[in-house]
Amino acid sequence: MGKISLSEIVTMPAFEEAGDLFYRATGMTLSFRDENGNVLFYPAEKRCNFCQMVLDSPEGSKRCQKCDNNAADKALKGRRPLAYTCHTGLTDVVVPVVVGDEKVGCFYSGQSLLLPPTPERFDKFKRGLSDLDIDIDRLREAFMCVPVVDSGRLELAMGLLSVICNHLVEGEIALRRERALTLEQRKLRRAAEEKARLERDLREMEIRLVQAQLNPHFLFNALNLILGNAISEEAPQTCHLVEELSQLLRNSLTRIGRMVTLSEEIASISAYIEIFRVRFAREVKLEINVPDDLNALMVPALILQPVVENALVHALPKCGDHFTVKISAVRKEESVEIRVTDNGPGIDKKERASVAKALKSSDYEGKLTGLMGVNRRLKYYYASNPDIRLQSRLSGTSVIITIPSK
Repeated sequence: MGKISLSEIVTMPAFEEAGDLFYRATGMTLSFRDENGNVLFYPAEKRCNFCQMVLDSPEGSKRCQKCDNNAADKALKGRRPLAYTCHTGLTDVVVPVVVGDEKVGCFYSGQSLLLPPTPERFDKFKRGLSDLDIDIDRLREAFMCVPVVDSGRLELAMGLLSVICNHLVEGEIALRRERALTLEQRKLRRAAEEKARLERDLREMEIRLVQAQLNPHFLFNALNLILGNAISEEAPQTCHLVEELSQLLRNSLTRIGRMVTLSEEIASISAYIEIFRVRFAREVKLEINVPDDLNALMVPALILQPVVENALVHALPKCGDHFTVKISAVRKEESVEIRVTDNGPGIDKKERASVAKALKSSDYEGKLTGLMGVNRRLKYYYASNPDIRLQSRLSGTSVIITIPSK
């Protein structure tokens, strides 16, 4: 199939979006080398001036590339992120991308210092750079602006970069499967896809809007929370939160328009609630009651997340110290009933009637988020009349989704 490079996997808009998120969370840039050996940084304007001055020197650039190559070899061999000290004394992070037995390439992050820059520290650093044709005064000025990270922040950077790389690996596997198809298979598949192209294009915006429920503000706040934990703790909880956020990112970025198992959908909700619980320091309990034979039931991705988010946003603030979300599923003849229940104060009769009317309407033109968005997506995925309805009492609200069992 030929050797695959990072340039074939990474599109620049995706790289810039990931770099922007990564910089906001860690204050560190993201970079990789394209097929021509050029280093692509993002955000480019945040690139370290100290390193740029070293790279502008032919000998300095040669040393930088050798240093990066050595670190990349170690990371690819170990198949895990690596923090290392470059030849100038700065700290960098390298994360390998490996598909099967093929070493595709590496992402880099940095450059930074573990201790605040001082004139005395610069004097130690410049000893290894004295033979380069660089203005020492300008280099000293640039050194004093190098960002500082601590071990917790560095660990966070490595964790987030691993999330990005894992996503790329999944994309690369899909790419290889695509290339393995014969020409005739591709023609047959394209013919089948063409029949549904217009309808798929029409629903694409709706799906993206629904999945935007996991909004950037929530993600950035969650990342800041992880950063705070990394600074104040020894890191076990931080690792846990990074794993939970990794699950959310993967679900949000890679499962658009896909069907997933009910157990995968519930795992995503569990990660969402865990981050919400720690972020707001509220006691939120998740109870699951799903029979084993329904765990493999295929459902649209993120079909339950808007329902749970509604409960956390609207019911939790009005509830006491102990808030519980229950998710249950039961088979009924040729359908499955999935129920999301909270122990909040309930919804008044007038509001319930308004929601029920909107759910039954065939020409609803409001926002495609929350229950309305879930309802529209159910109608697309299931031709045999899926149903979504609301039940509420003085203590608790239930959203009941009924879908075909096949």
